[in-house]
Amino acid sequence: TETMTQDYVKYARAKGVRPKRIVNRHILRNILIPVVTVVGVEFGSLVAFSTITETVFAWPGMGKLLIDSVYQLDRPVVVAYVLLATLLFVTVNFLVDVLYAALDPRVKLAGEQA
Repeated sequence: TETMTQDYVKYARAKGVRPKRIVNRHILRNILIPVVTVVGVEFGSLVAFSTITETVFAWPGMGKLLIDSVYQLDRPVVVAYVLLATLLFVTVNFLVDVLYAALDPRVKLAGEQA
């Protein structure tokens, strides 16, 4: 409701833009920016705390595999897990940055003209 009362929404209505286009083009894009941020940050927490959850509840998974590998000094498995987790973090952060550029017109990717 806060976004619906912004000046740019009122201006779009005054110009005669269809309500569906106002919602999709103006309101939804601005609402999704904080959602994308939270999802990106929470994904990191999900990967990090899955290890604790799987260990506490004895669920088989990547986190349990990591803990068992640490106890058995299985370095290749630990390194593979760390590389996989790092790859997931980098990929999610890249996708968040690309979504920012798509959602927020103020954000420009490298090489784009201002």
